[in-house]
Amino acid sequence: MNETINNKFKDRLHSVMMEKGLGMGDVSKGTGINYEMIRRYAQGTAIPRNSNLDKISKFLKVDKSWLLFGNGDSNVKETITNKNENSFYIEVLDITASAGAGYLNSDVMEVIKLVEYDSEQAKTLFKGVNANNLKVINVSGDSMQGTFESGDAIYVDVSKRAFEGDGIYVFTFGRNLYVKRLQIIKNIIRVKSDNKLYDSWEIHEDEFDQLYIHGKVMLSQSMLLRKHG
Repeated sequence: MNETINNKFKDRLHSVMMEKGLGMGDVSKGTGINYEMIRRYAQGTAIPRNSNLDKISKFLKVDKSWLLFGNGDSNVKETITNKNENSFYIEVLDITASAGAGYLNSDVMEVIKLVEYDSEQAKTLFKGVNANNLKVINVSGDSMQGTFESGDAIYVDVSKRAFEGDGIYVFTFGRNLYVKRLQIIKNIIRVKSDNKLYDSWEIHEDEFDQLYIHGKVMLSQSMLLRKHG
């Protein structure tokens, strides 16, 4: 990850720590992350990956996408209330994952609505996955054409924050957000498009610190309007 991103992360981390009157020792104790690693984060010589980023953002009570990239609001969004206890709700996020060039929206974590399912229907569709671990986002681009079309909604299991076998993942690499098929070959992650017009590309071991997996795609639903005359 380049020096500019490291420094911006460091600056955001410092600002929150100062606002809350916390030192590196406090963050280390509150997160369970060793002091030396917190020191490296605070100096901008390292960036926290999946589990450590979760721990730091929860301890500081800030949005992790804001902490890592500066996107959206620093405050954690409140959960939408007034839910039917007998229904299964999935949050729809204001975010678009690119099945093309890849890009990251500014309001990454904003919940724009809830999708409601009957509990029994949800058990069949989502195989027992907790509703809190499912998010719906839209796809943009045509590189996954044949599997997804631009505008389709995809259901993402966000508990899958690491590679868990070949499949379609939503992930950030560098500052770009993608939905692609991932495959591990030895120490290389191959990034594959289902549209054969797009070439595969690779993430090498020395680039793994630029990779952040947001979740694994479970289902998709067509959102396209088609003309019939």
